Amino acid sequence: MTPGLVFFLLRLLLALLLYAFLGALLWMLWQDVRVAAAQAATRGRRLGRLVVLQSSLPQLPVGSEFPLMPITSLGRAPTNSATLPDDTASLEHALLHVRDGQWWLEDLGSRNGTRLNETFIHQASPVMAGDLIGIGRVELKIELE
Repeated sequence: MTPGLVFFLLRLLLALLLYAFLGALLWMLWQDVRVAAAQAATRGRRLGRLVVLQSSLPQLPVGSEFPLMPITSLGRAPTNSATLPDDTASLEHALLHVRDGQWWLEDLGSRNGTRLNETFIHQASPVMAGDLIGIGRVELKIELE
């Protein structure tokens, strides 16, 4: 074998390795983009809703709905997922979140307490579809999808 042929074969092998590396790199980037897109779609997906069953507030009529997200905050502050314009509700009143496929309701140290099916809760409590959450003068029903 001549030295020119050996150098040609080595250059060809180097070019093939370079193209294989670039192909693998592009494939990994594509996979990462697909996973990120799937996570973003899951994050923005509604998991259910909270429906207002009782309210003495004109700003929050009966039948109003709030989307249920993986972490849904309830309270008077406008930064909450479900803003309840009730003077008897704390700014950050309660938290409704999903953990290991189970929904939990947690009172965040509110002054007037949080009711789950007419019982005041003092620690994180599991909730299911159809349960009633009472915060101040508002009663919400959980509807899961």
